[in-house]
Amino acid sequence: MGPLVSQTFVNDAAQQGGRFNNVTPQPVQDGYANAAGFSIRYDAATQSYTVTNASRTMTFTPADEVSSGSTDFKAYAKSSGNTADSLSLTRPGTSGALQYRYVGGGAWESIVADGDNRDFSYSPFTYGVPTPDATLPRSGSGGFSVSLVGARQDDLPYAMAGSGTMQVDFTRGSLASSGVLTTIDVKTGYVLKIGLYYGAATLSSSANAFSGAFSMHDTSRFTGQWKGRFYGPNNEEVGATWSISNGQGEYGAGYLIGRQDGSVPFYNESLVPIRFSEDFGAPQDRGGYSMLAGSRYSEIAFRDTGGGTAAADSDIVRGDNVLRYNATTGSFTYIDGNAGISTLFGTGSLNGTASNDAVSVYEVTLSGINYRLTLLKPGASNPDIALTYTSYGRWQQMQGGSTDARDRWFAWGVRTNAFQIPTGTGHFEGLLVGTGTTTNGGAQYSLTGTSSFDVDFGAATFTGALNPIGKNLATSAVKNFGSYAVTGGIMDLDGGLAANVVDGSANYLGFFEGALYGPQANELGGTFGFRSQSAINGSTVNLTGAVVAKRP
Repeated sequence: MGPLVSQTFVNDAAQQGGRFNNVTPQPVQDGYANAAGFSIRYDAATQSYTVTNASRTMTFTPADEVSSGSTDFKAYAKSSGNTADSLSLTRPGTSGALQYRYVGGGAWESIVADGDNRDFSYSPFTYGVPTPDATLPRSGSGGFSVSLVGARQDDLPYAMAGSGTMQVDFTRGSLASSGVLTTIDVKTGYVLKIGLYYGAATLSSSANAFSGAFSMHDTSRFTGQWKGRFYGPNNEEVGATWSISNGQGEYGAGYLIGRQDGSVPFYNESLVPIRFSEDFGAPQDRGGYSMLAGSRYSEIAFRDTGGGTAAADSDIVRGDNVLRYNATTGSFTYIDGNAGISTLFGTGSLNGTASNDAVSVYEVTLSGINYRLTLLKPGASNPDIALTYTSYGRWQQMQGGSTDARDRWFAWGVRTNAFQIPTGTGHFEGLLVGTGTTTNGGAQYSLTGTSSFDVDFGAATFTGALNPIGKNLATSAVKNFGSYAVTGGIMDLDGGLAANVVDGSANYLGFFEGALYGPQANELGGTFGFRSQSAINGSTVNLTGAVVAKRP
């Protein structure tokens, strides 16, 4: 802000362009959108801006200034022969969606008339006073509110505008931004399409610069790139440019600018460690399509008769749950969405004797009833399976008086963002844990075993196999329950998984529900519930539990 001195500004830029028919609308010809080299210089003596791209240089003076129609921008326009050029720049300020103190956004637009055709080029950029490399934080986190401005081309050029948030993890050197990005007909002012965008980037370990993948989805999926940096003496603001295409002849590009905002919520990018308070399994917005990341549990409802046996008529139950983590207190709360049960497990309720290198076990007593929460420990040191983004959990309500026992299994963690689901296929291998009870009463089993899955990301389908091994809680006898196929698997837009569990003759036995976890579908987790084909004393066995797996 304030009077500018003559300066060539540090900047980041993108470009897009193509040829349009001005008489008969048709798909753009020779379209493109990508990152670009760029220069913007201010001359204090003439109060002019000079912009340069790979092919041209243009200077805009005060005599070229025109009305922008908005208090957020100042605009310049000039023409020569069959070529018309315009420059728009955000105005400096301390508040507002597009007015900033240290960073500015701009776009240089050029149209060349050639008969009925128009050659269109659009160069968006961000520029200003960047944070010095040496003072950029290398620890901690930051939240930013951001605004987006851009252009899109199909049969004609259209304007784009949006808003969102950005989370920066300076410790890990990563950042992500998500929000809404709309397409606008500049002639009518009508919103034509509303899309969701998501950008993930890596921060340079030594310089004030970041870059990564940028995606959008409205009626089709766009992919591309973005790059940017932080501005101000204390990284108060941020600026970046983005470019995208959908492989169907549509292109887009623009800029993103924003400022620090303490109200922006943080979410965890990994479970190693869990850094922020978060409701795992609750609906939340991480830039996905439906913005739902719900979690399901499976359980066997039964009455414990003691000594490792159960009464008759045990049944498989499924429902919704949330596992809440409080980073301030280090506590977990298990919240049941159906029965309305909420159980808090603080650090003081950790049972060191029952816990080990593989799991953490918490125990509390509420209103005379004992509750237990068991969570698989993420990390490379886990002897059972080393996971980074996924864990399983087991919540138990011990039987008391007329209250039956509850034994619930669930998977939880950092869900794969819808925009980060890869193409191709993926194979996952992992473990299985759970509980089994005979349907006519009697033996109870603890389950262990293996699981495997094959996912076709492009076709949004998957198959799998579950191999449970049971241990009789009364006699310690081991029972191999056989192998079961997971078939007819469907993956939704958010990476949620649903399939049937069948026997060797393809007879339906039960369900599998799960999700992909990690930034590139690195891991997989879910729950199952089905009746074993193995009969014990003339009765089938209800099997329920959780699986976690990873790509080798």
